[in-house]
Amino acid sequence: MDQQPPDLPRSVQIIRRYRTLIGLSAALGLLAGILFAALNPPTGTSTERVAFTAPSCPAGAICGGPAFSPAYIRASVLGVFPSGVKITPVAGNVFSITVIAGSAAQAQATAEAVAREYVADAGSLSYMGTQPSAQVLAPATKASGAVSSRSLENGALLGAVFGLLLGAIMALAGARTTIDPSPTPRGLAIGDGKGPSPWSFGPEWK
Repeated sequence: MDQQPPDLPRSVQIIRRYRTLIGLSAALGLLAGILFAALNPPTGTSTERVAFTAPSCPAGAICGGPAFSPAYIRASVLGVFPSGVKITPVAGNVFSITVIAGSAAQAQATAEAVAREYVADAGSLSYMGTQPSAQVLAPATKASGAVSSRSLENGALLGAVFGLLLGAIMALAGARTTIDPSPTPRGLAIGDGKGPSPWSFGPEWK
């Protein structure tokens, strides 16, 4: 049994005594954190492209304006899908719809819904027989979020800290249930042959 310095707090002595258990718990927590991070990528993404076509105005006609611009349609679509959606220009009248969601399947479904909304909003505008239009250029792609080294490091750190704390709690709880034998005060032992009997009397009683 390890001999602990008498001036150390009891909790420190217990942790030192069960350091193997605590270290093993921290190692298991580290491995569990890495495994959890590897099996649970953070997000899924999906990308879809649409093409916007401005209305053709007859010569001398007044049409178009801000309501017939890609910026207006973009704002209208983002009002329906306010989070996790980006609509950015790619080249000319082509725009990319990028969606970030909890999984790749969710991201793909949302990207398809955003594209449909974009086409519907463009087709709903009309002025004096003219209207813009939009069409989907390619179906939505989907991809799971890549597990980066940073994610693995964070998972390992959190797992190790959790395992360390769990091991320390187990050690303290186990030590608390152990009853340490209390030393018998000197002079109260009966018949041990190493000291005066508590029933012996001093010389004045002899």
